[in-house]
Amino acid sequence: RRGRRRRPGRGRVRLTGAEPIAFAGAALDRAGHVRADPAALEAARRDPAARAVLIGPASAATDLAPLADHDDAAAVFLGRDAEGPLFAVRAPRDAQLTGLRDAAAALPAEHVGLLAYASAMLHWNRSARFCGRCGEPTEAREGGHLRVCPNDHHHHPRTDPVVIMLVTDGDRALLGRQPPWPAGRYSALAGFVEPGEALEAAVAREVREEAGVDVRDVRYVASQPWPFPASLMLGFHADYAGGDAAPQDDELEDVRWWTREEVSAAAREDVEWFDERAQGALLLPPTTAIARLLIDRWLAAPSG
Repeated sequence: RRGRRRRPGRGRVRLTGAEPIAFAGAALDRAGHVRADPAALEAARRDPAARAVLIGPASAATDLAPLADHDDAAAVFLGRDAEGPLFAVRAPRDAQLTGLRDAAAALPAEHVGLLAYASAMLHWNRSARFCGRCGEPTEAREGGHLRVCPNDHHHHPRTDPVVIMLVTDGDRALLGRQPPWPAGRYSALAGFVEPGEALEAAVAREVREEAGVDVRDVRYVASQPWPFPASLMLGFHADYAGGDAAPQDDELEDVRWWTREEVSAAAREDVEWFDERAQGALLLPPTTAIARLLIDRWLAAPSG
């Protein structure tokens, strides 16, 4: 579903609606050729139809604004959509911002994906202000997609890969919970991929390290950009191969098997992530999370 748009250059653009997968729907031409062409980049910046995505800490303005009202030398070129160029800009102090998680539940997939893209790019530019090799200050080039220090060391945007996996054994699923979560909230297991590690190996290692369980037949399902601050969640299903499920470190407060009937009942009684109505009942991740996609796909598959 698409919200109503005003003509470009005539005030703000308001988008409404909601679609899965959250943060994964940035449908725009990233226009890499424009980044490398200073004249084309300047023309995009001066285009009357150019708009700004206003970004704060883990938040954003849900309206796009004319770039002319928020022009900033540090604006990052994001690309073009059907209406014109798009830039990411640090939100002014008086901007009305919405948390990215709240935006994910209320806006169309393509707009939420744009917010995630813009947030990740501004975060990287702030984090890469100094060269990791020589310590000298860096300057932005290619519309904010490259930073270079005086010693000509080049730095490109980084995305941290995270595996997230639903482990199942017939009609039961392995879920864990972290200490800060509301009572009853459980989710799929997850962890960062380590250097030199295949994704399938990362799945097996993280499940073993967190839950003491071995897995087999690791299968890729889908991915989700996760702008907290700049990760890519890689979703998998895996089959139980052995071991007794129990927390192995301080990351998880509990890990246990839940039956298909229990998980299905929880899926029918969705409440918000921080809703305190759980009282020990099973609460699943929100529908905006890839963990929920993994769970829903398992529930939709034939049992057994």
